[in-house]
Amino acid sequence: MSDGNRTAVAVSYLATDEVARRMCLAWPLVPRELKDRALLREWARIAGVSLSIAERTAYALVKHKLVNDDRTVDGEATRVITHVAAATLRRAGAKS
Repeated sequence: MSDGNRTAVAVSYLATDEVARRMCLAWPLVPRELKDRALLREWARIAGVSLSIAERTAYALVKHKLVNDDRTVDGEATRVITHVAAATLRRAGAKS
């Protein structure tokens, strides 16, 4: 997939979806030995989201390769999450 497409996928899924961002951030913390339902339950717990929402979100994150089997997060996904976090901090600073 081209860099432009990677960016489009990452922005489309992560720019407005806090659950997807939280799940990406939690992904590296999920123990590698977990599989299937145990993996999903732990991922949901670490991200602080319900299992049903995590199940839908995880499917999209995996299928779009925003998270990798080796528990890394796609570079474009990380950039989008960082940008959203920085924008949130800027808005909070402007209100002070």
